[in-house]
Amino acid sequence: MKQIEECAMKSGSGWNRREFVKMAACSSIGAMTLGLPQLARATDKASPRFAYVGFGGKEASREGIAVFDVRGAAWRQTSTVTSQTPSSLALAANERFLYAVNEIDEHQGLPSGTVEAYAIDALDGSLRLLSRQRLSLSATAPRHAAVSPDGRSLVVAVYGGGAYNVLPIRDDGSLGEVAGILKETGSGPHERQRSAHPQMVVFDRAARIVTADLGNDHLNVLKLDATQLSVAGRYPTQAGDGPHQIAFHPNGRLLFVANGLDASVACYGYDAVEGRILGKLDQVATGRSRSPGEVVMAMDPTGKFLYTTHRSLGEGVSIWRIGQGTDLLRRLQVVDEGMPVLHEITMMADGKSLLGLSREQGGVFGWPVANGQMSRGILLARLAAPMSVAVKSL
Repeated sequence: MKQIEECAMKSGSGWNRREFVKMAACSSIGAMTLGLPQLARATDKASPRFAYVGFGGKEASREGIAVFDVRGAAWRQTSTVTSQTPSSLALAANERFLYAVNEIDEHQGLPSGTVEAYAIDALDGSLRLLSRQRLSLSATAPRHAAVSPDGRSLVVAVYGGGAYNVLPIRDDGSLGEVAGILKETGSGPHERQRSAHPQMVVFDRAARIVTADLGNDHLNVLKLDATQLSVAGRYPTQAGDGPHQIAFHPNGRLLFVANGLDASVACYGYDAVEGRILGKLDQVATGRSRSPGEVVMAMDPTGKFLYTTHRSLGEGVSIWRIGQGTDLLRRLQVVDEGMPVLHEITMMADGKSLLGLSREQGGVFGWPVANGQMSRGILLARLAAPMSVAVKSL
């Protein structure tokens, strides 16, 4: 019992590497106490059942998607499917299908990335490959995908090829061939901005697509008509920001943008009726040091808080209160400074726990969240080079 308390209840003054190893050593015990299902009670409608974690990449010895049963007292890995560099995972609205983006530069001898469709077994959460489709020619290193609200299309942001691809989703959940392509152009002042680099796609309430392009410093609003994309509006950001992640406030009238080159987060007004990005309301430097880098974020379902961390700095997780007026974002708390660098963070649908992936140390972490306050994190699962996560709750 003392060992469990030492792992789970130690104050958030910061971790060193020795502490992390200690956490890893006792995670099999600690996870039984602070496993995700206890952070989100089993009686809640949005309680998780299965988690899918994509792992791999160029430097990894193995690649695939790991399936975890999270209904019991801890995360328990039940199966794995082979998948090449699954950099993004997206669930269908009915959570019967999972879509994976393969961030690769070549497939069957052609310069192209791919996307995969999987059927999810309702009983054990296991995955069955339905289809794997090649993206358009030169659509290399795809980064992110989103399923349209009607469940009929998958829209993919292609980093290497500077484009967006649309693939139809068949009735059985499988993917058809690429049916729509929208090419991007432009550049920015940073060395990583020599060409357009679409990073993320998100649907608004009216099924319009809002995108972030790190390469040309633009946010875009696109319309999807069946499988064809058209531009409804382009909105330049500050030169050199490199927008790479976007998230809507639950009210649909605020758009938060995490910048990949200067470690800042900006907030814009959004006209949800007309589908227009309005003026910038606030922009804050999220790093506690002056080092630039990629910041990643997660939105609280209540819309009261925003969570950020950095891919290159071990500065822990920051909690920001979302207010009004010019002081829109105010830092409230920093948790687990000195812990392993996190590659991604995501908020659970019930808002009671935050997940983080550390490629550096090969772990999936979880933090209890309540009213904008976070307790010390726990290592939920060990997995080499995790890069994406999706959680099934239905």
